[in-house]
Amino acid sequence: MLLVLSVLMTVAAIAVPAYWTYEERREEERFFGLLLHDIYYAQSESYRLERATMVVFREGSHSYEVAADILLPPLVRKLPESVELKKTSNLNEIYFGANGSVSKSGTMRFETSTGERTLIVYLGKGRVVLSE
Repeated sequence: MLLVLSVLMTVAAIAVPAYWTYEERREEERFFGLLLHDIYYAQSESYRLERATMVVFREGSHSYEVAADILLPPLVRKLPESVELKKTSNLNEIYFGANGSVSKSGTMRFETSTGERTLIVYLGKGRVVLSE
């Protein structure tokens, strides 16, 4: 009986940390997918409302806000614990004008559990590219 229990504990000791690493990576992938959708949402709202919209990263609260309308409260999303906006980023907000174009281009650098990921915002029509 003790032999079976020790084998079971050994298997659990190997499987559980591997599962947490996998789950952390999946959470990061979901976050970056949601971030891209929020950016595209802000851009489409700037077209629809013909007003400026923005996605702003807040350093102190470890979150970002999507502000699409002055009358509505901003949509606030928390960053996962394993994701952090690096200080070397030259951009901490994406500002879309009334016609959906970006007013400032740049790069956002994120530190994740698997390394650095970059979000590049191109000037003009507001194209956004996420790379590893």
